[in-house]
Amino acid sequence: MEASLCTWSVFRSLLAILQWWVFNVTVIITNKWIFQKLDFKFPLSVSCIHFICSSIGAYLVIKVLKLKPLITVEPEDRWRRIFPMSFVFCINIVLGNVSLRYIPVSFMQTIKSFTPATTVVLQWLVWRKYFDWRIWASLVPIVGGILLTSVTELSFNMFGFCAALFGCLATSTKTILAESLLHSYKFDR
Repeated sequence: MEASLCTWSVFRSLLAILQWWVFNVTVIITNKWIFQKLDFKFPLSVSCIHFICSSIGAYLVIKVLKLKPLITVEPEDRWRRIFPMSFVFCINIVLGNVSLRYIPVSFMQTIKSFTPATTVVLQWLVWRKYFDWRIWASLVPIVGGILLTSVTELSFNMFGFCAALFGCLATSTKTILAESLLHSYKFDR
């Protein structure tokens, strides 16, 4: 009985990861197609459409289908924790769409792989969290590879590169804020 529960849990986890990956790839490629093939010049509009669709999806899942419970958050935490994380998340999405308008998907994804390095540096600089030397050493090939890729990118665009890089910083900040929120509300247990 316990083995079947463990197997089901692993299967659901793998299915959730696969679903996230498929949606992520689909959204990125669709956005690039909109910017490139349709010559759409308004990444902020695309971001607003994302947020509207996400809100409708969340409403359906929580209120209509009742697949997930509505989580009650203390009022002071809405402004102190939820709002900053939501704001940084919005900035992240907008910067990702702006970068897609100017650089190829492959290059944007390469720059996004810089996220672990920016997360570690932000946690070290801002939150004074200390990391083992092996974590710092593991970041060297990541940063080196991204620098090498950026220097040799044929479709390099400075504006798109900067948007993707600042989007990466926003992703790191959102991750750190989300981790703090998850721990305080014990969602991670």
